[in-house]
Amino acid sequence: MNTSAATPALVMQARGLVKRYGQVTALDGADFELRAGEILAVIGDNGAGKSSLIKCLSGATVPDEGTIELDGRKIAFRSPIDARRAGIETVYQDLAVAPAMTIAENLFLGREIRRPGFMGNFLRMLDKKKMLAMSIERMNELKVGIRSMNQAVETLSGGQRQCVAVSRAAAFAQHVVIMDEPTAALGVKEGNMVLELIRRVRDKGLPVVLISHNMPHVFEVADRIHVARLGKRAAVLNPKKISMSDTVAVMTGAMKPENIPAECLAH
Repeated sequence: MNTSAATPALVMQARGLVKRYGQVTALDGADFELRAGEILAVIGDNGAGKSSLIKCLSGATVPDEGTIELDGRKIAFRSPIDARRAGIETVYQDLAVAPAMTIAENLFLGREIRRPGFMGNFLRMLDKKKMLAMSIERMNELKVGIRSMNQAVETLSGGQRQCVAVSRAAAFAQHVVIMDEPTAALGVKEGNMVLELIRRVRDKGLPVVLISHNMPHVFEVADRIHVARLGKRAAVLNPKKISMSDTVAVMTGAMKPENIPAECLAH
């Protein structure tokens, strides 16, 4: 049977990533593959290397060895700005929103649109009307129910703030959205709201990398699970075929990769 036609194309991949901090080796030849149209969960115990991996992919850290490819082309990010220019957006755990600013202003934070002509070029006046209209359009696309784009972010709940951060990433990402613990410190209802938004981002055509400690959330939304262990990729699992307890066993080293049943592995 020819499976190549059924396998989605690789959007991003890394081979043999190494990152050392003095005597500590955070990444020890880590591999990574993100396919088109998927939510890839990245899990791992503390010190497994998942944070270092994500920092390399998002431009926050430069690996000492190894290669990263985006759409089949080798890339070498020197900063998060390089990654952003390449269409990779990251939502960090601390959200990086400006509480006193409006939702619309936050969506365009650092990417403000100036008015055309003299007003924008010389007086550097912002086109607030255009940014507001685009903010409403983007939020409607993702079905984020917020009363007004003109309300300050500090008036929102934790889940709504996270939705603003996720929506901002989805609005500007062209290739990949990376989310670092997006449901941490959220209640059940708000966590589910963010998970639903993550699904919508994927359904828009953007592959999502989801870093999470919350195993029920991982199993609820992930198409594949990348397990990081001891600075390497231990396995890529199919959440529809493997149990949560076995996944934790792989993550902690209680189950060796060679003992994972073939049907539980994702390709």
